[in-house]
Amino acid sequence: MSGSARSVAVFVRAHREGWERLSTLAERAQRSRLPLAEVGELDRLYRRAAADLALVRARFPGTDAEGYLSQLVAKAYRALYRPRARAAALTRLVRDRIPAATRRHPGALLLAALVLLAGLGGGALAVAIDPAAAELLVPLPAREAMAAGRTWTGQLLSAAPGVTGAALLHNNVTAAALAFGLGLSAGIGTALLLLLNGLLIGSVLAYAAQHGMLADLLGFVAAHGPLEISALLLAAQAGFVMAGALVEPGEWPRRAALQAAGREVAPLLALVVPALTVAALIEAAVSPARTIPVEARAGLGLALLGALWGWLFSGGRSRSGTS
Repeated sequence: MSGSARSVAVFVRAHREGWERLSTLAERAQRSRLPLAEVGELDRLYRRAAADLALVRARFPGTDAEGYLSQLVAKAYRALYRPRARAAALTRLVRDRIPAATRRHPGALLLAALVLLAGLGGGALAVAIDPAAAELLVPLPAREAMAAGRTWTGQLLSAAPGVTGAALLHNNVTAAALAFGLGLSAGIGTALLLLLNGLLIGSVLAYAAQHGMLADLLGFVAAHGPLEISALLLAAQAGFVMAGALVEPGEWPRRAALQAAGREVAPLLALVVPALTVAALIEAAVSPARTIPVEARAGLGLALLGALWGWLFSGGRSRSGTS
């Protein structure tokens, strides 16, 4: 073996481990999103390999090492900088990233559900034990309408569904945005918002039951309620994840932990607004329509609920391996 060949062999042995790691990371980056730490590692290894390529071209031109490094550096460059097709990115978001983000933080989702249920139970119990509590918990228009033996939901059809839907969407998106944003209060604000919403729902249901209006009220919310509450829970889940990063950033600086958590929950927020849009349109056009049987409205609500959570807990498992 000539001196030049021995020098190439020594150079390759000294750098092979880093090149192989770079190749592995680049291939994974082409298939899925890398964690923040591995993105940084990919960038460092790419720059090091590019420097190695420049050295090999100067000292060992025309060798197999030059050809290998040229291909490796090009592959790593594509993984780092090539813009991904929008359609493919959207497909991955829907197929993999949104379900995986939901399943990655089950504790935050469970906490959101428990706080909402606690508020709901507390509101219902308060009105059931002391009907006077309704004056504090149940909005005045609802109390007056049910005391008169009618629901207050029929007025939704007095405006064009598009106009009403826009107003409902604005209210729902505001609540969801608060549920997420208040995660930066260490989760206290998110929990309080869920608790208050639960108190409102529970007290209204109990007040409706006392006035014989429960069936009418449930018939109204059956179509849109499950989807609307699901979207609120997902927004609150994202808020609690942010709260966790704020309170316990681990070994990361708190700012970096919050940035990483924000990227983690971004897919959840990408789902919340479309879900609330669908819920608002249903609430404006379908829920108050007396011409649509209650059974059909309930069937629609249950179908949407089952489709949403079935997708979130099963979507992308075969590809991502997340659980």
